[in-house]
Amino acid sequence: MPKFIYQVRDARGGTVNGALNAPSETDASRVLRAEGHIIISLHEQQGAAQASGQAHRPPTRAKPDDVIFFANQLAVMVDTGVPLADALDSIAEQAEAESFRFICSDISEQVKAGMDFSAALTRYPKVFSRLFVAMVKASEATGTMGKMLQRVSNYLEQQRQVRKRVKGAMAYPLAMLGFCVAVVVAMLVFILPRFEKIYSGKSAALPLPTRFLLALSNGIVTYWPFLIAAVALAVTGAVLFVRRPDGKIMLDQVRIRMPLLGGMFRRACLARSLRTLSTMVATGVSMLDCLEIAAEVSGNVRFDAIWRELREKLKEGASLSEEMYKYELIPPCVTQMVAAGERTGKLAPVLDRVSTFCEEDLNAAIRTATSFIEPVMIVVMGLIVGGIAMALLLPVFSLSRVVAQ
Repeated sequence: MPKFIYQVRDARGGTVNGALNAPSETDASRVLRAEGHIIISLHEQQGAAQASGQAHRPPTRAKPDDVIFFANQLAVMVDTGVPLADALDSIAEQAEAESFRFICSDISEQVKAGMDFSAALTRYPKVFSRLFVAMVKASEATGTMGKMLQRVSNYLEQQRQVRKRVKGAMAYPLAMLGFCVAVVVAMLVFILPRFEKIYSGKSAALPLPTRFLLALSNGIVTYWPFLIAAVALAVTGAVLFVRRPDGKIMLDQVRIRMPLLGGMFRRACLARSLRTLSTMVATGVSMLDCLEIAAEVSGNVRFDAIWRELREKLKEGASLSEEMYKYELIPPCVTQMVAAGERTGKLAPVLDRVSTFCEEDLNAAIRTATSFIEPVMIVVMGLIVGGIAMALLLPVFSLSRVVAQ
């Protein structure tokens, strides 16, 4: 019989951990509820599941759009009085992705078995973020689940729009760069060899740029399998490197320090963190938890370190705004507004206005970066393609002398 590991709250409010044998997870939850316990978490022991040969590996990921749909639909149904379990069943039926349908159905079963909704969400940490779970847990304590879920949905939608804008700003220069590389390679592989046949056998010395391009073209045509292998190895090595902690640190440093696009990345990280702080503080989550979650969602190791350092300073009794002044990545105007919110006791609405201000600043940075990137890429492409064409045409200016020999 499978063994289930549980964590429950007893009648006195204490936390109890243990294990019990039961035919299924539903039966185990019924036993715990019959004993007067409130289930925090309940799962089958890994070893037992493997030994029985009945283990089913549930999906661990879902699309952001599915999570937004989940929060939005659940908020509407809970606000209209639909029981939570029935609402979860309805969402499961409407879900298009089979994996997300399974997740919704499993959460519904856990809720029906007596588990807290927030505890059921923690079974899927890669689907429902700590922010999502923390806000749901706060709503369970205050009885405002519908309102809180709508706030979560709005937050997730805002973050999705920010990601789309940043990716959109990056898509154009990357597409232009790819087109430029394709044009250069095509010229080196297909056009330059024809010119080499024209110039071969002539004793006249060709201009240096022409000789360089012909040698480069010949090398690509002759050794292309080795070049492809080298590029593949380089790309694989770079991917493996950036997945390591030191590689991620280096990549994040480059992102926020690079010219033209660095400001956009800095503003994106700051806007994401401040929007998270605003949303969490407004729901009554403690500032220490807010800062920890803001660090997790910041998307950059530098900002992650900043928010965690601020959390440690607050533990020691420091003021949030006074410590924020020490970090150059946080603009002084943001710190001043946070300080005003602390003085007036209206930190939540101030953080909301600050996050809105940072998002507008991000939009302006994206427009500025895009407007600069377009002419820069056009000039770079013109210089590269024009330089190749000029190198090929230089011998034509002395064609009569070359042909005469």
